[in-house]
Amino acid sequence: MKRFLNIALSLLLTMAAYSIEYADTAIYQGMNLKFDLGTPVFEMARSSANIQSYELALNVDLKHRYFPTIEMGYAHALNRTVASGATFNGMGGYARLGLDIAPLKKGNADNMLLVGLRVGTALQDYSMLNVPVADPYWQTVGLQDYMHRFRCDVWGEIVAGVQVQVYKSFHMGWFVRMKILMTRGKQGEPVAYYIPGYGYTGDTNFGFNYYIGWKF
Repeated sequence: MKRFLNIALSLLLTMAAYSIEYADTAIYQGMNLKFDLGTPVFEMARSSANIQSYELALNVDLKHRYFPTIEMGYAHALNRTVASGATFNGMGGYARLGLDIAPLKKGNADNMLLVGLRVGTALQDYSMLNVPVADPYWQTVGLQDYMHRFRCDVWGEIVAGVQVQVYKSFHMGWFVRMKILMTRGKQGEPVAYYIPGYGYTGDTNFGFNYYIGWKF
């Protein structure tokens, strides 16, 4: 968390410095609508569609320098066997809010390097079947099902990527993401195997998006 806050502060200071240089540029420069192609293709190849997610993003181009962004999607993980032998089923939606900046002082507005921050949240309904539960009194291990549990998670992200023009208003690009989970499961509840928009449960996670977009 401390590392995430330090990087966030550095980016905010950088944006403040750049705002002076671009004071004379018109503020609003359009919007970009993006669809993530890379993640569903990769998940299809890796998990035979047992894990699948779909994502759209929309950002506003301010002075070709700042890009307030919202990303929204849906994901599911079905019939996934975890290390304990339990079976996980979960599905839900997620959203991320954040800001990207183009850190290079000179460059083409349609071809740029981007760095930014996100805060993400996910809501999902999940079940865990055949979870091993120890009985300390009888010194035995039984199996228990946890059905239709509701979970809300929050995380932060540090992102970096590129955007290039393909044809007129159409562009493509990619993002890499470092994700830092800020929430933990309730005591006595099984840990969720997968979080929509975040990925496999862990204190940190990494992601990659390859997208196509349209500027209007």
